[in-house]
Amino acid sequence: MAQWELLRRIWHLNRESARGVKGWETGHIEGDKHHLAYLRSLSKERKEADSSVDILLAEMEVVVVDLETTGFYPDHGDEMISIGAVAMKGDRLLLGDSFYTLVKPGRSIPPHIRSLTGITDEMVQDAPELVQVLARFFRYVGDRPLVAHHSRHEREFFRAGLWKTSRRPLTHRMLDTMLFIRLLSSPVGNGSLDALCAMHDIPISRRHHAYCDAVAAGTLWGKYVTKAQAVGFTNLRQIYEALR
Repeated sequence: MAQWELLRRIWHLNRESARGVKGWETGHIEGDKHHLAYLRSLSKERKEADSSVDILLAEMEVVVVDLETTGFYPDHGDEMISIGAVAMKGDRLLLGDSFYTLVKPGRSIPPHIRSLTGITDEMVQDAPELVQVLARFFRYVGDRPLVAHHSRHEREFFRAGLWKTSRRPLTHRMLDTMLFIRLLSSPVGNGSLDALCAMHDIPISRRHHAYCDAVAAGTLWGKYVTKAQAVGFTNLRQIYEALR
């Protein structure tokens, strides 16, 4: 049943993304100004909030995110082509609180990325621009911390995207699933999502689809939140202190 629910969510998210593109075609310039104003309104002086470190792990709300991109190096011209995310509270996935969209990149998608993700130049040519996507995404996230598997990839692309579109830094706390995994177990190989999900019997409905990978990473995060509580950790601060 869980797999059917996930497939249903993907279908609806793709429909909503496709419908949303039509709305962006009208008043494109004014819309961009609106989205840019929102990004710039995010507290320019805001430091990473520390309040989340003392929230009980069982109550902590996060957004698990995954990006598909044209490559690994935003400073060399690589760009986002899709964002998928799912909210969590404690160890529970909130599939009804999800986000997915394609992103129009400023370059063609390399053949190996088309093969890996199934995303083609034709699919993204009418997708929303990066400034629109980032404004939508951070409205969705709100003040919740972000979580990603091997989060450096997501962190670097968000930093580059925010600076490119609005000259503002990434100020959201970004957590890495490997934070808990390294503390509580021995990572398999290089700690790939495939290997860790296989070890924990977590199915990935569609690998290299940003939403499906976010759900898989969220399920993995949830398992390690449970493991952390089982050995006596109650909040993030204790995790950080144990890793020092």
